[in-house]
Amino acid sequence: MDSITTLAKMLKQNENPKTVSMSTGIVISPPPNAQIRLNDTVILGNNQLVFAAHILDDYEREIELEGELKFTDADCGTIVNAAGTGSVVSLNVDTTFEAKKVKSTTKDTIKEGDEVILLPTADEQLYFVVGKAVRFE
Repeated sequence: MDSITTLAKMLKQNENPKTVSMSTGIVISPPPNAQIRLNDTVILGNNQLVFAAHILDDYEREIELEGELKFTDADCGTIVNAAGTGSVVSLNVDTTFEAKKVKSTTKDTIKEGDEVILLPTADEQLYFVVGKAVRFE
């Protein structure tokens, strides 16, 4: 093969780059020893997966709360006595609070059988698990 033919083939290969797009997979086993079925023949393991932190169990996020809580005697319920009658009791509740930073910890993670959204790298050697897929049928 001459150099012009080789150059022509190289240019032709660059004209049609392989497009990589998102796909989905099915969780066979969840983290920390994750396995995700990409298709009928490919099963991805930990060394090929990178997870978005928010889909993992015990993901902790700091949030800030501020505002005012309002409780009235009327919306706090009744205390029922043995005779089946009741009355609203007066509550001594602090109804205001200042902005406060708190932490929220998630307990819902991906589990076996869940469908997840996968974003592959260009060479398809690494897949990012970006979230749990939800379908409306």
